[in-house]
Amino acid sequence: MMRRQRRREQHVRQTYNDTAARYEQTDEGLLEPETPTERTHKTQQKAIVDATSANAAANAWRKALPKGPYGINVARTGRHAVAYGAGGRVEVLDLHRNVRTAEVRCGEVCRAATFLHDETMVAVAQRKYVYVYDQDGAEVHRMAKHLEPEHLSYLPFHFLLASAGHAGWLKYNDVSTGQFVAEHNTKAGAPRSLAQNPQTAVLCLGHGNGVCSLWSPAQSKPLARLLCHRGAVLIQCPSVRTPSTRRRLGRV
Repeated sequence: MMRRQRRREQHVRQTYNDTAARYEQTDEGLLEPETPTERTHKTQQKAIVDATSANAAANAWRKALPKGPYGINVARTGRHAVAYGAGGRVEVLDLHRNVRTAEVRCGEVCRAATFLHDETMVAVAQRKYVYVYDQDGAEVHRMAKHLEPEHLSYLPFHFLLASAGHAGWLKYNDVSTGQFVAEHNTKAGAPRSLAQNPQTAVLCLGHGNGVCSLWSPAQSKPLARLLCHRGAVLIQCPSVRTPSTRRRLGRV
């Protein structure tokens, strides 16, 4: 009886994987080299524009941002983006109209920025605290418990803003009520990167010793620890795939 059930489950799983692989032939956002010696990091934006359709090429634009370097964070809708720089300048950009909708001069270094529930509210990790600005560039809130933040991530379905500070603390704040929810000591020093799993809202911290730790606001200890690299984990890109490509889940 158990063997028959296992064979049935294996057959269903194989059928599902074959069907998913049939409909998923290519990966989005992939640069495939034509020769083994070609390096994709040398590809310029002009070459990408020339290889795309006329409608996609019309959306390409260039903007000069002084007093860099800059980081950029795109909203979930894909229309707006927030650019933040070490010179203390924060800009909200409308990518469809190619215009700037808001600008904030913080006067100090900005390490991270993210949108909250929509593009009208932006959280910025500045030198000492986390500040929230509206669409007019006015300061509406200061989160004094988020000390020396370096990374930000917003959980849209939980209304939680998470920050990872220089001291190695991961902190959560409820933006709907303004209450401080939780703080966890990672005991691994200053994190090098912070990413969010969009399906489970689990945060993944990348550390300088090559370890990635998974965190939830309800648990004071990490859900898991993964030794991913010999060096520091500087960039993470969690991707949700079908079971046929389960090996790429949580790609680091």
